Amino acid sequence: RYSFATGFSAKNQTTILNYTSALSRFGLAHLHHQTNISSPFISVYDTLSHAESVAKHFAQKYGEDTFVVTVDTRHFARGPVFRAADLLKEGGAKDGETDEWLHWGEYLVMYRIPAQAIRDQTPVARGEAQKWRTVGMIG
Repeated sequence: RYSFATGFSAKNQTTILNYTSALSRFGLAHLHHQTNISSPFISVYDTLSHAESVAKHFAQKYGEDTFVVTVDTRHFARGPVFRAADLLKEGGAKDGETDEWLHWGEYLVMYRIPAQAIRDQTPVARGEAQKWRTVGMIG
């Protein structure tokens, strides 16, 4: 869930991932969009251009309004951050898989990103009409 005023919060804020197997199970379910498992993670990307590409992909796939939200990592809430590539590798992913590009530079933040970390939100696509917009550099 997201709002500019409150930040991001994961659907699942009660699961404690104190075993590697639980981290792997929930992390891989999140990365593979398995909706039967409520995720404690929020995906973030290390570059603006890649975040825009992923946002456009999901806007086209699901036909929903899509935004890229810029965050300041210095204001992240306490809690671990995991690299998606590491979880996928541990889960047996092979190089060159179909949706591999979606996870380049992706990190999973656990539970929440507070409103203080939100710097900007830019629309990338609008619903079914898919009115693509160019997003300027954030400096």
